[in-house]
Formats: sequence, structure tokens, C-alpha cells
Amino acid sequence: MEVFAPLPDRVPVLIAGGGPVGLTLAALLAEQGIASLTVEADEGYCTGSRAICMSRRSQEILSWVGADKPLSEKGLAWTGGRSYFRHRQVLHFEMPSDPLQRYAPMVNVQQFYVEEYAHRAMQRHGDLAGIAWSSRVSGVKDLGDGIEVAIETAGGRRTVRAGWVVACDGGRSTVRELLGLHLHGMQYEGRYVIVDIEQETKRPVERLAWFDPPSNPGSTILMHRQPDKVWRIDYQISDDEDAVQAVKPENVLPRVQSHLDMIGETAPWKPLWISIYNAKCLTLDSYRQGRVLFAGDAGHLVPIFGVRGLNSGLDDAGNLAWKLAWVLRGAAPESLLDTYSQERVHATRQNIEYGAKSTEFMAPPDYGFRLLRDAALRLALVDASVSELINPRQSCPIAYADSQLNQPDAAPSAGSAAAPGQPAPEALLELDGEPVHLTRLFGRGFVALAGCEAPGLDQLKALQDKTRGTASPFQVVAIGEGGYADPHGQMRKHYGAQPGLVYLIRPDGYVMGRWTHAAAAASALAAVAPFYA
Repeated sequence: MEVFAPLPDRVPVLIAGGGPVGLTLAALLAEQGIASLTVEADEGYCTGSRAICMSRRSQEILSWVGADKPLSEKGLAWTGGRSYFRHRQVLHFEMPSDPLQRYAPMVNVQQFYVEEYAHRAMQRHGDLAGIAWSSRVSGVKDLGDGIEVAIETAGGRRTVRAGWVVACDGGRSTVRELLGLHLHGMQYEGRYVIVDIEQETKRPVERLAWFDPPSNPGSTILMHRQPDKVWRIDYQISDDEDAVQAVKPENVLPRVQSHLDMIGETAPWKPLWISIYNAKCLTLDSYRQGRVLFAGDAGHLVPIFGVRGLNSGLDDAGNLAWKLAWVLRGAAPESLLDTYSQERVHATRQNIEYGAKSTEFMAPPDYGFRLLRDAALRLALVDASVSELINPRQSCPIAYADSQLNQPDAAPSAGSAAAPGQPAPEALLELDGEPVHLTRLFGRGFVALAGCEAPGLDQLKALQDKTRGTASPFQVVAIGEGGYADPHGQMRKHYGAQPGLVYLIRPDGYVMGRWTHAAAAASALAAVAPFYA
């Protein structure tokens, strides 16, 4: 890849860090018509599998920039998994899955592919989304109405003035360090060696876990199939093992071979990548510091168990992109960005709570936790009802129940599935006989869902006409005769059957409010987004 590119003197948004979160954010901003410059220290995409499990929500976010199709074609979809205590199965779980859903609950794909697909999406807007490889941010200076950013490049030191800076530069964030900010929380001592190997297998794609397996007594082992005939293997090492020695091939390969022998995987194999990891539950208290915003690991570190790391980072990007775009266009006040921090800090604390529980099971921090864990595993051998205690509880979208953007619920009788602050449920609709997934309409502007008979619907349709062709189009999804059909009854199931209901869905696919009259929805929308007034 090109290691040096001319840098602009000014840019609306400078993104520090060209990993999957930074690249996706750049592509999302470009879709909204906002120019950005991404600054990445490496010369290209990452190596090794790193984050591998992409949730349904992440696939939806990537679809807003057109990166979902290559990911679906390359990735390996899965819906469940199995856990074993020593050599006996103690859990077989299935995640909620519906054939009418647009995406599988989870797809395994190496992180470098996600980076590639997000970068390709950026390149569709080459005039808006630039990237400087082999470059790193070395200074940030608040100018009041902007940020002066010092960048070290292959061609020397440069200075770029940015309207906003978004730190997506990972767990060792330089931007965070330059601002003197610190993550708060706890770090677990339990360590896992991570290994990618290439080997042919005919096993189904599942999450596989072994506790105290005969192949590696006392350890916990995770396995995931990946594209390109690759196994991802994570195994716990003991507290007294030296980290440097633990990742040396002569110590890793025999342990991998022992486990492959135990589970009957006899095909030839070779190692591709080795690393080491320990779980952290850390976050900044706020993801906004003036004109500097934080996303992904730069703002929070959550355990890998339950796959909440990269998935939460992509959710950051999906939440932030439309808000930052609206502020830059003057369509909303800067205070809108405070809701980004509020919502995503809340999401992180929820992910940390779930992740900590998973970590204490996967890597017990002391003898007491291990004693309780092993007791649950033994009991699960004879009582299937105990298996729920060891369910890994994979990542799912977090509700923003207390968001400042939520409107008072004017239709509580419609149920809880699509209440304000909830992620909007998927629905497979039809328009002129063609299937349309509701989530395909998210990502740009607000969306109104309403029955064709809803009072005041003409007011919303007039707003749709007014914003057609703009960077933030408003769309009305009218259900009924002359509009979208609901052949599978999913709108009725998830959004209620009460006549006249109107929902407002934010650009990031969250329900902002629901009413029994379209005029009330229009008034609420104008208050949050003056551009639509």
C-alpha cells in the first residue's frame, strides 16, 4: 500500500487509527457527505485473526456502507455452540435465529478482512475519505474552534487542522495519552494464548469450549473455525507461566497438537499466528473531551468472551457517524454529541457487566471462583437445567433506556419490543412484490413507520418530499394498501397492531419515539433535528 500520501491542511474530521472501527467510521461519514482523514501507524491491514466474531448488529452497520456483502460471502455463519467439561458435553446452545432475518446471528471472519471491506467502502468516496498509512498522531492542540493535529509521516512532520478528532487508535491510544486521560476499571490476571492454525476440517461452524480437557489439564480452550481453512484456538495458561515463554512455538505447538489429537482432528496443520491476551474491563468516564471523541478500544476495553470488543466498537461508529455529520452540517447542535457519549458509555458498562461474568467463568480469578465454576460444570453433567449457568451469552445490541433522545412513550400498550431506546426490530416487508428488510432502510436519515391510515401521515410524507436527494433523507415506511406489505406479520408482531401507531427510527436504527398521531411525531423530530423542521 502507499506509505505516504499528501495531507490536507484542513479537514472536517481527523480519525486517529485505521483499524476496523476507524475505517468504518470514515466510510459512514462519507456516506453522509462528510470528509475525513484517517491516520494509521501501520502500513496496511492488521495481521492475525484478532477479533473474529461479527454480530448481526455489526453486519447491519457494515451494510450501511456496502461492506456486508463481501463479509457474508467470505465469513462463516453460525448460530450456536457446545461446551465440554473434561471430555463430556455440558451445554449445547442456539442463539435466536429466524430464516426471515437478513443476517446470521454471528459470522466468523478475520479482522483484517473487516478492515479491507471497510477500506473498500471508503474508496468509493475517494474525494471524501482519505487515509495516510505509516503515519501517526504525535500531538493534539485545542484551538477552541478546532484541533491542531501533529502527524509524523514517512515524509516528515506535518500539521493538520481538524474540526473534530475521533480517537480510534486502540487500547494503547496515543490521543488518550496526549490528553492525559486514563481508563478506569479492572484487569484480570488470567491469560490466554491465541493461535491461528491452518488445517482442513469437516466440523460444523460452532463456538467450541473445553473446561479442564484431558488434552490440557487445568486449562480452558476455545475453538472457532474461520475462513481459509483456519482454526482460531484460545487456551488459558497457568498463573506461574512466563508470558514470553508461553508464546514460543516450541511451547505452543505441542499443546495445540495434544488438543487436536483429543478431538480427532488428524489432518496436517501449520501455525500462522501466535499472540497472548488477558481480559480487561476498562472505560473512560466520557467519550467526548471538547472536540475530541473516543471510539472502540481507545475509549473502552471489554473482555473477548461474548465477543463484545470489536462489535461494541462498530456500534460506537454507527452511533457517532450520523450525529457528527449532522453537527458538521449545522443540522443539529453540538450537544447532540453528548448523547453519543452518554449512550455508548452506558453500553460499555453493560458490556463490561456481562463480560466480567463471562471472564470469571472462563478464567476464574481465584480459588473460590474456580470452585464454584467447576461445581456448576459437574452439576451440568447430571442436570441439564444447570446448563443455562454456563451459557456464554453472546453480544447483543444494548438498549438506551435513559437516552436524552428518547421521547416520552405515547403508546406504551404497543409492547416493549419497540419501545423508545430499543434497537428497532427487523421486519421482512414487501414493496411492489419485492422483499425489503426494514434494516436496509437505516443508516442515513430518520425513518417513520406508520400504517397507511395513520392520522396526519401526509405531514410526514411532505417532509419526505422536502428532504429527498439531501444527505439526510427522511423516509416514510407506510404499511398497508398502497404502501409496504407485511406478508409475514412481523410488523404486527414486533411493533404492535394498534391502528394509527407511528414510530420514529433514528439513523442508527434505534427507536426514538412512538405516537398515535403523525403530527406529534413530526413535532418531536423537529425538536431533536432542526434540519427537519
